[in-house]
Amino acid sequence: MADSWLVLRCPACKICHGRKSTGHSCPHCGQRIGDNSEVVDKATDSNELRMKVVLANTPEELRAQLHSKLSEDSFLVTKEYNPSLGLRVVKDSCDDNGIIHQKIVVQKLKKNGLEIDVVDFMEHVETQGLVIRIESGKWQFLE
Repeated sequence: MADSWLVLRCPACKICHGRKSTGHSCPHCGQRIGDNSEVVDKATDSNELRMKVVLANTPEELRAQLHSKLSEDSFLVTKEYNPSLGLRVVKDSCDDNGIIHQKIVVQKLKKNGLEIDVVDFMEHVETQGLVIRIESGKWQFLE
């Protein structure tokens, strides 16, 4: 996991923050964060890191409830759009005949934590040559 993020607890103020490595100052109190600082957790991307830092800084008795709430309200922890995620949304939205319906795309975007207007998203996908519009709110996936 060479490109992972670390959730680090500052030895002075005990507040967690995220970084890719040690050897910096705590963003909260300025204490030097060295190799001996506590690594509370690791994350694979910045969005996962954000959630893990929030949970690490939450009192133990409230963590489960907060985690549940954050999972329900995916808009609070949204993913950044990237082409591979967009392609996955398109492929997951196809029916057995390769037809994509707008309402399914809306569901898949939300499920993947993407706050993108479905019309803008599908217009972008069209310009990339991945789909052709059959009618309003309906596309054919081109493999």
